[in-house]
Amino acid sequence: MSFLNLAILLAVMVGVTWIGHRLSGRVDNRHDFFEGGGSLPWWAVSASIIATVISSVTFVSVPAAVFKAGGDLGYIQVLFGLMLGKLLTAWLFAEPYYKSTRISTTYDYIGARLQPAIGHLSLALGIALSILMTGVKVLTTGLVLSVVTGWALASCVVAVVAFAVLWSWLAGLKTVIWTDLILFVVFTFGAVFAIVFTVQQLPLTPAQGFAILDSKAKLALFNPSFDPHTTYTLWAGIIGGSLLSLALAGSQATLQRVRACRSAGDARKAYLFAALFYLAPICMLGVGLALTLFYNDHSLPPDVLEDLARQPDRIFPYFIVTQIPDGISAIFIAAIFAAGISTLDTALTEIADISITNGYVRIVKGASDAHYLRASRAALLLWGIAFGAMALFLERFSGEGLLDLTFKLPNYFNGILLGTVLLARYGIGRLPGYLVGCATAALTTSLMVSENIGFFWWCPVSGLAMVAVVWALDRRAPEWSGVVN
Repeated sequence: MSFLNLAILLAVMVGVTWIGHRLSGRVDNRHDFFEGGGSLPWWAVSASIIATVISSVTFVSVPAAVFKAGGDLGYIQVLFGLMLGKLLTAWLFAEPYYKSTRISTTYDYIGARLQPAIGHLSLALGIALSILMTGVKVLTTGLVLSVVTGWALASCVVAVVAFAVLWSWLAGLKTVIWTDLILFVVFTFGAVFAIVFTVQQLPLTPAQGFAILDSKAKLALFNPSFDPHTTYTLWAGIIGGSLLSLALAGSQATLQRVRACRSAGDARKAYLFAALFYLAPICMLGVGLALTLFYNDHSLPPDVLEDLARQPDRIFPYFIVTQIPDGISAIFIAAIFAAGISTLDTALTEIADISITNGYVRIVKGASDAHYLRASRAALLLWGIAFGAMALFLERFSGEGLLDLTFKLPNYFNGILLGTVLLARYGIGRLPGYLVGCATAALTTSLMVSENIGFFWWCPVSGLAMVAVVWALDRRAPEWSGVVN
C-alpha cells in the first residue's frame, strides 16, 4: 500500500463522506434517522438497493468463478434470478409495506399479519441471520483488502467498520442511501475500468480473444440440466436466485427503503429498476474473462498456482498487486472498499433500527426525540463492533470459496425467512402451524444437505414446503391486500 494509493483511497472516502453528508441534510428524530423521512428520490433508493446486495465478494469471487479451471459465465444464471427477485419484491411488497400503518419494522408487519409471537420469532431469526451474513461480508472485504494493501486482517476490518459506522451515524438512512448511490458509481466504474485496463495489456484482436476463451470453454452461459446436484444451472439460478432475493423482503432493510420513497409508486419503481442495475456483477464476469486472456499470455509462478488451487478467490487481488501501477490500483482498492462498506452500512441501520424500535423504545418509554436519536447512534456503534468481531471469528471458515460461502450460509435459514414473509403477505398461519412449518423447512433443508442437493435449491424448496404445510393446517383464505390498517 504505497503512499500514493493510500492518499487516493483516503481522498475518495473523505469525498464520499462529505458529499453524502451534504445531500442528506438534517435529521431530528429516530423515524427520519431510520426511514429517511419519506423524502428520497426513487432512483437513489434503487441504486442503494443494488449497492446493498453487491459486496466485495462480487469483486473477488465472480472473476475467480470464471478464471478457475472449469469456470465459465454460468454465474449469470444466478444474476437473472436475483433480478427477477427484485421484480417480485416490487410486485408483492412495495405497496403493502408503504401503505401499512401501526408498523415500524418488518417484524411488526409479520406480527400484525399473523400473530405477535410469530413476529417475535422472526425477529430473533432475522437478527441472527443479519449478524452471521454481515460478518461474512465484512470478513471477505477484510481478506481482500489485506491482500491488496498488505495490512493485517484486523486493521482492514476496523477500517471498513469505522467508515460504515461514520456514514450511518451522520444522518442514518439518508446518508446510507446517498453514499450507497455514490459507491455504486465507484464500484461500477471500477469494474468497467478493470476490463478496459486488462484488455489493453493484451496483443490480441477481439476475434483472437474470443477464440481463446471459446477453446477454454469460458463462454458457456447456460446449463439447462435438471440435475439438482449441480450448483449452477439455469433452473437453480432462476428459481433459487429469485426466491432467495424475494426472501430479503423479510428484512428490515426492505421496509426502510420502501418507506424512504415519496410514494408507493416510487417504492415499486425503485425495486423494478433495481433489476436493471446489476451492471457491476455482470461486468465482473467480463473481468474474469479478461484475466483468463491475460494469464494465458503471462504465466503464473508455480507458488501462485499452488496458492490459487487452495484459494481461487485471490486471482484478482493478485492481479491488482502485481500488474496495476500505483495510483491506478487505488481505483480498484476504493471499489472493493465501496462494495464492502455499502453492504455494512445498510446492515448497521437495519439492525440498529430493530434494536431501538423493537427493544429500547419499549423499555425506555416517553423519552425525548433527542434521547432516542442518541440511543440510535449508540446502537450503530455497538453493532459495528459486534459485526467486526463476528468477521474475525469467521476467519477460520474462509478456506471455502467466498462466493459459495456467501450464498450457502444464508440458505440454511432463508427457507424459513421466505416462508414467513410470504405467509405474512397473505395473512395465513397461527403459531402452532407456524412452528410445524418451521420444523418442516429445517428438516427439508437438512435432507437436501445430506443428499448433496445444490444450495440454490434449499431456500425455495424448504420455504415453499413451509408455506404448504402452514396453509394446510390453517385452512384460511388468503387476504390479498397485504396491508396492515
